[in-house]
Amino acid sequence: MNALLRWHFIGWALCLFSIAAGTAHAQAASATPQGISFQVLRVIYLESDKKGVTLTASNSNPYPYLMQSWIQPVDTATGNVAEGKHPAMPFIVTPPLARLEANSDLTLRIRRNAVVLPADRESVFFISMKAIPAQAAPEQRTEDKQMVLTVTNNMKVFYRPEGLVKRAVADMAPKLKFRRDGNQLIAENPTPYWLTFSHLRVGTAALDKAQLRLMVPPKGQQHYTLPNTASGNVTWQLIDEDGWSTPVEQRPL
Repeated sequence: MNALLRWHFIGWALCLFSIAAGTAHAQAASATPQGISFQVLRVIYLESDKKGVTLTASNSNPYPYLMQSWIQPVDTATGNVAEGKHPAMPFIVTPPLARLEANSDLTLRIRRNAVVLPADRESVFFISMKAIPAQAAPEQRTEDKQMVLTVTNNMKVFYRPEGLVKRAVADMAPKLKFRRDGNQLIAENPTPYWLTFSHLRVGTAALDKAQLRLMVPPKGQQHYTLPNTASGNVTWQLIDEDGWSTPVEQRPL
């Protein structure tokens, strides 16, 4: 994975140029991103984290934002946020609404509530964070109408009950099993962890990003569509707890 992703641009650094900043853009050679960034790509929450876990947003812009944060479920059919009415979520985010000042940080805390989660496998959710840019007071505006662009980032939160460790994905990668049924590649996951591919291909036929978003559930399976001409070994890498790709695995299909 590109080292730039270690600073999580979350789409905001690419969009904020059209707000008051003018030209904030992603710079691959820069160690300091412009916009709102995180130093993590995902949150790992162990059952032993009784006081919750924290996530820090950094604002490198010279103007503030209003940050709204909440937990949402994952649609396992798409890998995106589930649409429609949501059940009660097992986490709360504090503060749910806060001001992120210019050139400063905001620490969010994610905590469990009384909603029961499986004790024998990992659970996954999204923490959604909406950044609302500050607006000039009416008497300071130079135009009657202003476009306000808000962007919501969804970052995965993995909850690991007792018995599951904080760093496990790299060790789970070789345990995946694969079989083919027509043009369907079926990945079977015997482990208690959710597994996400960074790369997956059969022969020279690589799966696209939309399919790679489909996670393989714990003690379950996931289907991926292959071109009819795909043949050869299956080769894969997973995304680990830090957002990096695990070592390449390969075996006959």
